[in-house]
Amino acid sequence: MKKAVLIIMSAFMGLSLTGCSYALEELGVFKTDGSGIPRVGSFEAFRDQPISFEVVKSTSLRTCQECHASGNRAMDTADKVLAQKDSILAAVHKESMPPRSAGYKPLDACEKQILETWVDDQMHERTEVQKVKDLATCANAQAPREKPPTDFKTLELSFENLKTEIFNAKCLVCHSKETARRTVLDDLDLIKAKGLIKESATESILYQIVVPGMYKRFMPPQNGKTSIKPLTAEETDYLKRWIEAGAL
Repeated sequence: MKKAVLIIMSAFMGLSLTGCSYALEELGVFKTDGSGIPRVGSFEAFRDQPISFEVVKSTSLRTCQECHASGNRAMDTADKVLAQKDSILAAVHKESMPPRSAGYKPLDACEKQILETWVDDQMHERTEVQKVKDLATCANAQAPREKPPTDFKTLELSFENLKTEIFNAKCLVCHSKETARRTVLDDLDLIKAKGLIKESATESILYQIVVPGMYKRFMPPQNGKTSIKPLTAEETDYLKRWIEAGAL
């Protein structure tokens, strides 16, 4: 009995050194045998490993896989992530991704550092890369603060606010300059050149397409391939008022 208690205490003492708040089974930090006692050896082996892409996928990019498992911005392989590392790191630091409105939380300090360290090691082709146990901020990582809900009734009508509060989370995964095959929604000039905005919101495709039944297609698509939710009534009303105020 004393031996079992010592093993469990050792496992959790080791866990506290990393500070990463993930389900241990999910990370593969340690498994339990039939008796339910953690096997400390596998946890120690994990802590001594270089940060691999599998560790990055299990932590920093875990929620990204829901929307980015395939397509132009897929993040399912190391090469694909490195090819778009600048935009990924920028989105992570601006906290525009993962999208809050889809129910996700921003990456915490530990997740950010794991991703940054892995990218840095890969770009410099280091033979002795950093290990998870050596990450400085992980021991002090804190849960991210929840962003208070946006009051769309008082929010100033502007394209920048429209992008930040609505498009970033619900449109730009597929419709930014970097990802769009056709329609770009992060450039106001391109939106207007495409003829998506008219004087009236009800005549504007940009508005029609987010209102069920108004257009032949509906966006964001609810086809089960992503977890992005439709615009809320408040978001739709903000878009309508922005268009009818001149779309500036």
